[in-house]
Amino acid sequence: MRHGHYLQKRGDRYRFRVRLPSGLAPFALPGEIVVNLKTNSRPLAITRARALRVALDPLLTDLALTLDRAEADHLVRGWIDRHAQAWEVNIAATGGLAYFTKAEGEVMGPAQSREMDDLMRVVGDMMVRPRLKATAQAALSGRRPDALQSLEPVVAGAMEDIAPEIDRDSPDGHLLARTILRGLATLLDERAEAERGSLTPIPRHVAPRRPEKAATPPPSIPFLSRWTEFETAKRNDGRWKADTASNATSSRKLFLGLMGDKAASAVTRQDASEWRALLFRVPRLYDKARDWRDLPVREVIEAADARDAEADRGGQPVARLKLATVDKHFGNLQEYWGWLHTNGHVPQVDKNPFEGFIQSKPKGRHARHERHEWPPEMVATLFTSPVFSGCKNLQRRTLAGPMIYRDARFWVPLWGRLTGAREDEICSRLVGDVEFVADIAILRIRDSKTLESPRDLPIPETLLRMGFLEHRYFGRDPKEPLFPELIPQGPGQRRSAAFSGWFTYYRTTIKCYKALVDFHSFRHNVSTDLQNMPGLNMGWADEITGHDSPIRASERQRYAKGVFMSHLKETLDRIEIGVDLTHLDYHGPRGVAAPGAAEERREFVALAERDMQLKATRAVRTRKPRR
Repeated sequence: MRHGHYLQKRGDRYRFRVRLPSGLAPFALPGEIVVNLKTNSRPLAITRARALRVALDPLLTDLALTLDRAEADHLVRGWIDRHAQAWEVNIAATGGLAYFTKAEGEVMGPAQSREMDDLMRVVGDMMVRPRLKATAQAALSGRRPDALQSLEPVVAGAMEDIAPEIDRDSPDGHLLARTILRGLATLLDERAEAERGSLTPIPRHVAPRRPEKAATPPPSIPFLSRWTEFETAKRNDGRWKADTASNATSSRKLFLGLMGDKAASAVTRQDASEWRALLFRVPRLYDKARDWRDLPVREVIEAADARDAEADRGGQPVARLKLATVDKHFGNLQEYWGWLHTNGHVPQVDKNPFEGFIQSKPKGRHARHERHEWPPEMVATLFTSPVFSGCKNLQRRTLAGPMIYRDARFWVPLWGRLTGAREDEICSRLVGDVEFVADIAILRIRDSKTLESPRDLPIPETLLRMGFLEHRYFGRDPKEPLFPELIPQGPGQRRSAAFSGWFTYYRTTIKCYKALVDFHSFRHNVSTDLQNMPGLNMGWADEITGHDSPIRASERQRYAKGVFMSHLKETLDRIEIGVDLTHLDYHGPRGVAAPGAAEERREFVALAERDMQLKATRAVRTRKPRR
């Protein structure tokens, strides 16, 4: 949103505050609007605040005013003075008659004209002026549109007299019309004082405001000199995690390598267009390929172009950056320029040169078509593959055999298909995130992707029958990772990174890979399953998937926590994946750690650590300089 706004909680209720733009100051409105949202549910408060924000859009538009309040007051004050002068001149010329001219007084005669003038004064004091003033006040309040319509002839006549060049329907016209209504009330008061014989001070002259001096533009700085501050701000407000910030740094390096670190004020739209065109020529993994990782990026492009020329004679063409990657780099620079603009590091009049190149993409529920559901045949292929039907050994999980290992590679896909939880939501959990509510085992999901994602997810009965609690919960320290064999990796040190790469490799090996079908696609399968359940309360479906909705918030408040969890548990247990998994049921003792579970986990961790060491060794070998 363009103007300051936020939610506040006062007592047990949320309220919405929105700061009005400075362009509305001449209309004498308050500096901000505060609305009680009448709820203690943050998701519901967010929904109501969004509805209010949409309703306030017409009010929150900065008006393009060329006429300020002092100038409007000056114009209307002159109009009042001219009418007051004409009034007093008429009284002086007629010997005291306020409502008749000298010629009319002579026709009626002295006695009759004086009697009629006194009657008109009484009617004006008791009826006309109070009603006219009340109508003007009602029109100024905005509560009675009919009041403004009744005074429109007066307003139009006054505008034609004092500012015929101003359009009545323009922002300046609306400001001047309100000033005229206030001036009308002032004129009535001054006439009443004159008739009562009160001493009216000489109206003060309101001088028009002097033109303000042009604001001094901020000093020109190198365009990329504030990147560290920008990155810190993004991480502090939670919009970037460590790996996101690391990836965004490559955008800075690419601009620096392709365009140079020119002054911020010198970066033009033409520069942005040229940079975008060059990005499409940058090879994929340009900074990792052994042949050119030590070359400047422009030389890398030239080397890639030369290799493509050889490809025309039978060689292999070079893969370049995809559109999605280019848009991501471009979006990072667009956000960076906006941050510079907001914080006063570039002139306020300058426009963002990076805007308008990227087509807006749908997000959230509207982006679901960008990934496909898992088709039933792919689900069957995955859950009948060696990991779930039996593999040769722990090192050869893609080959069929007699061994079933209940490690993260076994549990995480089951969690994804049965609950729709995100990959990182499952992989990053601690043992202490497993709790019991009314004897229902749940998984507490916190610190996830969006504000609406935190939720308590009942553990499906299918996983309980497979011995999930016996293998992963009972007998363990609550502070331990639920899946310690997933060693944190990457700039963000996420455990999901250790699973994600293997999952892609495994699906490719077992012929279960399809474009736009990945782990996140399990969420679409679960959403479809829930929508197809007859009579299902959609608030429960939103609670399971972590989607925001007013129904979800109201359902949370309607039931006690234990009752609510029983509803969610019953709903999750109705999900069927179309594959018989009864051979995976655990037949050991319940409520205690499974025999040998701790030893198995240590074996899983040891194998993961050896894999990490091999990976690091290969990385060192590839980084050795060429001779």
